[in-house]
Amino acid sequence: MSAGATILARGALVGAALVAAGCGAGPAVVARDGAGHEVASAALPASGEFALTYRHSVYKTAAEERFRATDGGFVLDSIASRDGRVLDYYELDGARTREGALWVLRPDRPARFETMPLAATRRGQRTLVAGTRHVPLYGGPVHLKLVVEQ
Repeated sequence: MSAGATILARGALVGAALVAAGCGAGPAVVARDGAGHEVASAALPASGEFALTYRHSVYKTAAEERFRATDGGFVLDSIASRDGRVLDYYELDGARTREGALWVLRPDRPARFETMPLAATRRGQRTLVAGTRHVPLYGGPVHLKLVVEQ
C-alpha cells in the first residue's frame, strides 16, 4: 500500500472510531461554562431524550428532570423522584403517576428552553444522562449553561 493510501486508510479508521464513540455529527447536549467553553457533552439518542439527575438540596433525595430535544432547543417532559415532595417543590400543574418506586410529574405546560442555566455542585451531584452515557457535571465550574447543539 502506498504512503498516501495508508494515510487515507488511517484517517477513515479514526473517523469511524469517533462516530462509534458518539463524537460524530448529530445532535448533542452540551454544558458550557460562563466563558462559553465546553465542559461536557453527550450525543443524543435518536429519540432526542436526555435527563439531568441530581440530589435535591432540600429533601436530600435523588431527582431526575427529563427532557426532549426539539427544533431550536429542548422541552422539560417530566420530573421524577422517589419522594413526591420533590415534585411539589417545582410548583407545576400536571399529571402525577407512578413508575415503579418513582413519582413522576408531567407538566401541563412543559417548559421550553434554548439554553438553561444550572448550578453543578458536588453536593447536588448533577449528572447529564443521554442514552447509556452518564456524564458528571460537578467537580469543575459551578455555573453552567445547557444547550442542545445540532
